[in-house]
This record gives sequence, structure tokens and C-alpha cells, in this order.
Amino acid sequence: MNNLFFKLFATGVALLLSFTLFAQQEEPPSAEEMALMEVELLEEELELDAAQVFLADSVLRTNYQGLMDEFENMKSSGMQSTSSYKTVSDKWMQKCKDALKLFLDEQQYIRYLKHIGEGKEYKKGKDGLYYKKEEKAKAKSKK
Repeated sequence: MNNLFFKLFATGVALLLSFTLFAQQEEPPSAEEMALMEVELLEEELELDAAQVFLADSVLRTNYQGLMDEFENMKSSGMQSTSSYKTVSDKWMQKCKDALKLFLDEQQYIRYLKHIGEGKEYKKGKDGLYYKKEEKAKAKSKK
């Protein structure tokens, strides 16, 4: 489930790209639908409180819509390079991470990073909390 967000996001991007590049008849999920699915996952996985759910929903709806709008602008200007779409996708993903970091506590944010397939510098301790790998190694060497 750690990569579920990344897979969901990548699936949405792939659907949008296929729609954009090949003008398929199928309608990709809307930004609102993608945000709603992700908020539901984050609420459970990160144990978000009501205020955090509201903020996450606002952030994801705004950023997913921004991503979709930018993709649409790229499409209308004739851009078809997948690397350009990947760069734009990465930019909006970073905006999501930056915004979520503002209201998630440290452990929730680390779990979020793990959820999207990042945060490889963190390791879960025996107490269930995440620690930076080098900090954990230093703590062991002091004992």
C-alpha cells in the first residue's frame, strides 16, 4: 500500500496522457475524483484528524486541478513529449508534498513519503516510529 498513491497518481497521469496523446473516447477521472480517492486513502493510512482531512482535500483538489489544467495547456500547444509531461507532473507532486508538510506532523509526513514511494532515508524503529537511518546508526554507536 506504500506505493498506492504513486500508482493512483501515475494511473491518473497515464489515463490523462493517453487521452491527450491518442484522443480516446474514454473520460479520465476528474481532478476532484482523483483528490477524493487520495484523501480517503490518506485519512486511513495517516490517521488524519478532521481538520487535516479538510486541508488535504483542499490541497489535493487545487493541485490536481492545476496539473490537469497545465496538461491541457500543453496539449493545446501541441506538446507531446512524455518527458515534458513527467516534469510537470513532478512539479505538481512537489507542490503537494510542500503543502502537506505544513499541516502533517513529522511522523505523518514520513509515512506520507513512504506511501508515495519516497522517504528511503527513514527506517521504522522498534517503537513504531520512523527515524533517519544515519541518526539511528549514531544512536546505536553511542550505546
